[in-house]
Amino acid sequence: MLESGFIRIYRSMLKWEWYDDTNTKAVFLHLILTANWEPKKWRGITIERGQRVYSSQKLAAELHMSRQAVRTAIKHLISTGEITNHPTPEYSIITVKNYDLYQQPTNDLTNEQPTANQRLTNEQPQLKKDKESNKDKNDKEDKRATISYSEIQNLYSTICKSYPKCTKLSESRKQTIHARFASGYKLEDFKRLFEMAESSPFLKGKNNRNWQANFDWLIKDANMAKVLDGNYRDKGDDYNAGRTTNGKGNNEPHTRERQEESRPKYGHIV
Repeated sequence: MLESGFIRIYRSMLKWEWYDDTNTKAVFLHLILTANWEPKKWRGITIERGQRVYSSQKLAAELHMSRQAVRTAIKHLISTGEITNHPTPEYSIITVKNYDLYQQPTNDLTNEQPTANQRLTNEQPQLKKDKESNKDKNDKEDKRATISYSEIQNLYSTICKSYPKCTKLSESRKQTIHARFASGYKLEDFKRLFEMAESSPFLKGKNNRNWQANFDWLIKDANMAKVLDGNYRDKGDDYNAGRTTNGKGNNEPHTRERQEESRPKYGHIV
């Protein structure tokens, strides 16, 4: 039995008079699918295109129907001119009329293949582009979905006990955290950030203006980089080291960079 290739079925079949007769419809479609699409020799005779050898018993077995149901369906199809039947003492040959409506001749198929192949070739770059676009979008969504914002908040609350509390993760804070992850930072970098901040007297307020960092300041890109680079690490009580014996400072307690961080902006302490 044929198991490759294809046939054409038009939607106009929905209006076919036998369409709502399940057995007749099944037998007719089966005959179209199993008829020869090119002439073949069989037991010394030629079975032409659009024909097949059958018996009611064989069709019944192929369709899992009763022989009587098959015979009735064949009668229906003959009566309305869908098929013709040529019986012999041993077998019958059925011819599907207008077979070319359902199965194109081989040369027509060959002529149409370049067009179909060209269409597939033209569509492939766009399909590939769409797939890559969807993959990038999904990767970004998956990456954002794997960020545990609450875990970062918990790390800050657990480690940075000397700093103002972070009681709520606003959408703005989540976007800032996401931006840090997108630039290559990992969860352990945030943990190290908070540990270094907690060990920095300057960031905790031990500076000439009593300025203190907070959660929002620490997770900003430039600030996070500077803290992790060690710009604010404790260097043996730098604050006292910058004073004279009479208690007056000869210089600011930390570097110029730290002075700028502790200087109020627009008239208020940041």
